[in-house]
Amino acid sequence: MLPDPMRVGEVVRIDSTTCGPRRSRIEISDVTVADEFLEGAYGVLLRLAWRADRPAGPLLKHRRVTVGPLTLDELYSAGCVEAAPDPLGRFSVVWAHRGRIEGTCATLSSSATAGGITAPTQPDLPHRVRSEDLHATTVLLDPALIAGVATGLPSGQGPLPVRFTSLIPVDAASEQVWKTTVRYAVSVLADDVAATPLVLGELCRLLAAATLAAFPNTATGASSPFDRADHAPTLLRRAIEYIESNVGNDIGVADIADAVRVTPRAVQYMFRRHLDITPLQYLRRLRLHCAHQDLLAADPTIDTVAGIAARWGFAHTGRFAALYRQTYGQSPHTTLRNG
Repeated sequence: MLPDPMRVGEVVRIDSTTCGPRRSRIEISDVTVADEFLEGAYGVLLRLAWRADRPAGPLLKHRRVTVGPLTLDELYSAGCVEAAPDPLGRFSVVWAHRGRIEGTCATLSSSATAGGITAPTQPDLPHRVRSEDLHATTVLLDPALIAGVATGLPSGQGPLPVRFTSLIPVDAASEQVWKTTVRYAVSVLADDVAATPLVLGELCRLLAAATLAAFPNTATGASSPFDRADHAPTLLRRAIEYIESNVGNDIGVADIADAVRVTPRAVQYMFRRHLDITPLQYLRRLRLHCAHQDLLAADPTIDTVAGIAARWGFAHTGRFAALYRQTYGQSPHTTLRNG
C-alpha cells in the first residue's frame, strides 16, 4: 500500500548508507513526465502507450526501495498501459494487488489478476506487457544473484543466462512461499535497526531462492565429480578458519567454497559428514555466540537486544530470542540486563 501522501511530480529520495536501502517515491499526473520517470527508473526504453482518458487523480504512483542486487517497487498506473521495453537486464516478478497485467516474451505468455503473480519477462529478451488499473509489487533481481543462488557458484562463474521456462508459478504452494518471502523482505527493509549488511545479504539470497522455486527455470543441479572431494580434515579446517575470519561479513556457501577451492556441494558434504550440520548452520551458531558476547559486554542503558541481534544477522527479534534461550538457557534481555 501507499498510505502516506506524496507530492505530485516530485521524487523524494531517502538514502541511508552506501550499503543500506535506497528509497524513493513519486506521484505523477502528466503522461510525458510519467514516461520520462519510468524510463529513468528502469534504465531502458519502454515505448509506453497510455490508453485511457486522463484520470481524476494521479496517473502514476511509484515507490521503490533498492539494496544491492534487489529492488522492490510498488506501482499504481491508471487506465490501460501498453509497453514494449528493451531487455530489462534483470529478473522481474509482478504481484498484482488490484487490476490486471498480461505479457508475452518470446514464445511464452503470462497474466495475473488481483492476488496473482507473474514473471512477464526474461532478463536478456524484449517483451510486451499490458496492464489495466494496476496496483502491484514488482521484485527486480540481478541475474548474477539468481545464477549464484541457483548454482552455488560465486558471481560470474555460474552458467548465464538462467531463464524462466514458464512465466507462471509452478504451483500454489510455491507462489505462497514467494509472497510470504516478499512480505518478510518489505518488513525487514522498513526496519532501519534490522536492515544490517548481514541481514540484507541473506535477504537478497532468500528472495532469489524463493523466485527460483516459484518459477520453472533452466538452472540445473547437475553434480560434479569434485562434489565429494572434501579431503577432510584439512579442507574442513580451512573452511572453518575462513568462516571465523569473516563471521561479521556477508558470506554464503559460494564464498566458503571459493576460499577453499572446492565446489559448494563439497563444502556442504564435508560439514554434513564431519560436523552433522550445514556450513550456514555453523555460521549462524558462530554469529549467535558473537551476539552472546556482545550482550554480556553491552550497556543496557544504551544497547538493545534488537540492535545487537541485527548486527549479527538476526532480523527477527522473536526468533533470535527463542534460539538464544534454547542455547544459553535464558532470554537475551536477561543477559543484557545482568551482564
